[in-house]
Amino acid sequence: MAGCRHPHHPVSPPVHTFEVVERKSPPFREYAEVFVVVVAVTMAALFVAPSSHLSFGIVYLIAVVTLSMRVGRGALIFAGIFSALMWDLFVIPPVGSLAITSFEDVLMLGTYVIVAFVIGRSNARIREAERAERVREQRASALLHVARALAEAKTFEQAIDIALRQADQLFNGDSVLLLVTPDGHLRASNGPVDRYNETEKGAGEWAWTHGAKAGRFTPNFPEAAGHYLPLMRAMSVVGVLAVYLPDETAKSLAGFKDLLEGFAAQVAMQIEREQLRVVTEREKLFVESEKLHRTLLDSVAHELRTPLAVLSAATAKLGTQNEANRADLAAEIRTATHRLNRLVANLLNLNRLESGTLKPRLDWCDLRGLINEALRNTADVLKDHPVTVTVPPGMLLIQADPALLEQAITNLLHNAAFHTPAGTPVTIEGGIKGATEPRICISISDKGPGMPPELRDVLFPKFQRGKHALPGGLGLGLSIVHGFVTAQGGEVVSGDNPGGGAAFSIYLPYHKPDTVPEE
Repeated sequence: MAGCRHPHHPVSPPVHTFEVVERKSPPFREYAEVFVVVVAVTMAALFVAPSSHLSFGIVYLIAVVTLSMRVGRGALIFAGIFSALMWDLFVIPPVGSLAITSFEDVLMLGTYVIVAFVIGRSNARIREAERAERVREQRASALLHVARALAEAKTFEQAIDIALRQADQLFNGDSVLLLVTPDGHLRASNGPVDRYNETEKGAGEWAWTHGAKAGRFTPNFPEAAGHYLPLMRAMSVVGVLAVYLPDETAKSLAGFKDLLEGFAAQVAMQIEREQLRVVTEREKLFVESEKLHRTLLDSVAHELRTPLAVLSAATAKLGTQNEANRADLAAEIRTATHRLNRLVANLLNLNRLESGTLKPRLDWCDLRGLINEALRNTADVLKDHPVTVTVPPGMLLIQADPALLEQAITNLLHNAAFHTPAGTPVTIEGGIKGATEPRICISISDKGPGMPPELRDVLFPKFQRGKHALPGGLGLGLSIVHGFVTAQGGEVVSGDNPGGGAAFSIYLPYHKPDTVPEE
């Protein structure tokens, strides 16, 4: 499940940007705004010269109420007190003095201060509630969008990439996903992995092993630079989400703690979904493997039973028959023995291909000699098929692995004989094709029923046999041909014979010998 982020993955769906941490104005700006507004109202009172100083208190009150929609509580208290002082000093007679000679003015000023505080406090609470609701709505929308993007992601790596980029934008920091490796270690797999260095591993591993938060803003490894959240699913930790926040965002960690935990839950759910998918795929592969194993054993048992039965019956009769019948029995024994040898050789060759121990030994060899040896190996199955061999006279030596190439030609000849009616010809052609990039070509064609369309794309995988294939065979011949030729740097091409039937061509790299040995 490990992957790398942006450089190696296909383009992910766009990430929605949300501002979930409201950035408040610095306190000194709020106090400066209050000062400017109250002074402006006072200057207006001096220029307007109201007929009643009491009526101008309403203007101050409107200013304070307006300020309560923009500033915090501290600045709002300052606005109430400062506006009352300015009203008393510059508007209420005697002007220029804080002394108040009229009881009505004292009552009015006290009432103004109380009303200003009550209305301003109420507006401030409404504004804070609105801000909190807006932040909650933005956070819910962010989780909704990331959940939708995760559901639309085509791969696990793309889904995790989306989640981490969303977290980076929301929290204005860096996020790293830590996953458990098959050998039981915690490793940074997505995000700026260099952030998770040796000094941070203690906090990450503690969060993983204890299933609790660690790192910055926690009592566990508080000196760490990252904040580590364990990804919990079904009472187990499936990974750790590390978030590295800048100082200005870190101060508001409590404000978006729920959102951070919500993101961690989304990532944990995605990891659990990937683990379930892997387990399901592994279970499906195990079932298919078991099915293939049983099929292979049944096929091998059937293939072994037929020649063994022939050998058993022939050897039992060998001592009681006359000379003429003994010759026929000996021919049956040879045929059964050849069939057993081909079966065992195919199984051994398949094991060599799958184990990776097959190493071609290239040498100069005679193409005519290889074809003749392959014809001798298949003389029993080709006895009812006329065979034509065409090799240019000047083509003496080719560079190949003689044993592998001979076995590949033998398998193709056996395949042609097995899938064509008796009496139909088989043609073998060898030569060099291509002017700019010459290659050795060995073509084996027949005049049989041809290749079924449904098999054209699945000829070379092992155990592949057509629906109408004759009894016998394991479907290994063409797979071995493909593996042997590919090991020598060549390829096998299948097609139709222009005159009807099927054709297989082996292409190998061509190397011109400098000198031709006398032998």
